[in-house]
Amino acid sequence: MIKRSELFTYKPISDYGIIGDMKSCALVGIDGSIDWFCVPRFDSPSVFGAILDSQKGGRFQICPSADTFETIQSYEPLTNVLATNFSFDSSQVTLTDFMPCFKVGETTVSLGEIHRRVQCTDGTMEIEARFEPRFAYGAITPEKYWEKGSGYSFSFPASDQDVALLTNMEFQEIAKGTIFSKFEMKAGDKIDFIVRYGGTRFHHAEDTRTDIKLNETREFWKKWAERCNFSGKWKDQVLRSALVLKLLVYSPTGAIIAAPTTSLPEEIGGTRNWDYRFSWIRDSSFVIWAFHSLGFDEEADSYVDWLLSAFCLTIDSLQPMFGIAGERNLVERSLDNLSGYKGSAPVRTGNDAWTQFQLDLYGIFIDALYFSHKHGRGINRKVFDYLICPMISALEDLWTKPDCGIWEVRSQNEHFVYSKMWAWVGVDRAFKIADELGYSEDIEKWSALREKIRTEIYTKGFDESLSSFVRAYGSKELDAANLLMPQVRFISANDPKMISTIDATISKLLTSGKFVYRYLAEDGLPGKEGAFLICTFWLVDCLTKAGRIKEAEQLMDSVVGYSNHLGLYSEEIDPETGDMLGNFPQAFTHMGFITAAVNLSNAMENSRS
Repeated sequence: MIKRSELFTYKPISDYGIIGDMKSCALVGIDGSIDWFCVPRFDSPSVFGAILDSQKGGRFQICPSADTFETIQSYEPLTNVLATNFSFDSSQVTLTDFMPCFKVGETTVSLGEIHRRVQCTDGTMEIEARFEPRFAYGAITPEKYWEKGSGYSFSFPASDQDVALLTNMEFQEIAKGTIFSKFEMKAGDKIDFIVRYGGTRFHHAEDTRTDIKLNETREFWKKWAERCNFSGKWKDQVLRSALVLKLLVYSPTGAIIAAPTTSLPEEIGGTRNWDYRFSWIRDSSFVIWAFHSLGFDEEADSYVDWLLSAFCLTIDSLQPMFGIAGERNLVERSLDNLSGYKGSAPVRTGNDAWTQFQLDLYGIFIDALYFSHKHGRGINRKVFDYLICPMISALEDLWTKPDCGIWEVRSQNEHFVYSKMWAWVGVDRAFKIADELGYSEDIEKWSALREKIRTEIYTKGFDESLSSFVRAYGSKELDAANLLMPQVRFISANDPKMISTIDATISKLLTSGKFVYRYLAEDGLPGKEGAFLICTFWLVDCLTKAGRIKEAEQLMDSVVGYSNHLGLYSEEIDPETGDMLGNFPQAFTHMGFITAAVNLSNAMENSRS
């Protein structure tokens, strides 16, 4: 039940769906309001940003004008076309939202448009539409200009951004930069609203071609989804996660963003609010594993190409993430004009983690190359000589140094066990590549380095009194990231040290029987945070690899339901309330879910045969 009094307040993060065209995206609430839209790219300033300031951020609301109404939201099968169904008394209206995305030959076409189709399927219903773009993250309220041809074109130009609303419905300006319309619909009526980005000369209401674009967009997503080869338990949820990941790929380069939002908080009212609209190198292995496990090898290969281009440009100065077109300078800034989601300030753009030293990058990149090599793509001598060998040379000097780790702590650097593990992975994969290709020059040296790193991790990274691998050398704290050890084949899940680490993690970091905190140690930042969903999926995968299939299945079943009504996952969950926290939808969480679901389903099938 939606109450009219709630329309312009903050919704739960879980109340949103996402549409997109692989260049940009929009978040659509269950109340019919687009509260987040950045154009022309994922990382551009927002045009609609009410999710970060319900008063000043801007929105595009379409909904019944009744005081209360019911709503159900779902995706059309096998697509990223979103349907929001409104009902009031015995009347029904469907709002269909999509961003055109389709193939012309081998080229993926995306137009930067949002199409909103309103159809009355039963009875009569009064509908209202409110269009209030706010440019530059809510800092600019644009003037309205309009012209009438066969329909209406309302243009909102500004110096750096320019959008228009195209429709056959008449609107009235009720405040500067805000237009409003109210109209009655009866069964069979259909009205289209198109948000178009670009110069005003392109804004012609008679040329929207919504029918063609909708059919082409449906066909694009269906053809892609039908390539999925997974048929195990949680099939529908896995496919939805794959569709989300595909949506978060920036098609011009193949980069994948961590999330399409910035500054959704890890604690309501807290300051742990970060911009995730960039491509983290760390995601590389995880997204490649996820796509390959479902049969999407083309996407995995495309991401390897992105990695190669990024690393070739930065081999002498690696950084944890890049802009989606390879930008390196991602300076973090605070936007003082926005109050933040439910008052969670500051709102940030950019992310200063780009300046951090994170040791795992070297191993993650080489592991991605090795994975690609093992699955048919191969590695040529140039890649080996100009990328792999220099990285191992760098690791020879760097692996003994403290770093910021996977969780990008902003206090002092430490000797994180997770980071040392990835240094081992890098040397191990380089050794295997060289051995398989007959490049024997450095085999003995790399073998010795690999063993040296392993020995140190076992000696300094495992605490006998805790019977567990720990967060950092000398620490008594645990780190859920160490659950990745079996996945990267550093240690068998059945090794006594790993078995005891799994049990210690369950004992100390698992809460409410299903959520795993990443760690409980101080990290130099004020406030608290929720449990990270990907950590639960790592635990599921560990239990699977340890042969604890029933336990893994029970844990998976208990946490799968904490996606939202559309199958979308956030970064974190508040264990006390079950509310979503952090940027949304979170690619890292969906990657972890896919990998855990595929591995567990395969193990369940094998146990029955």
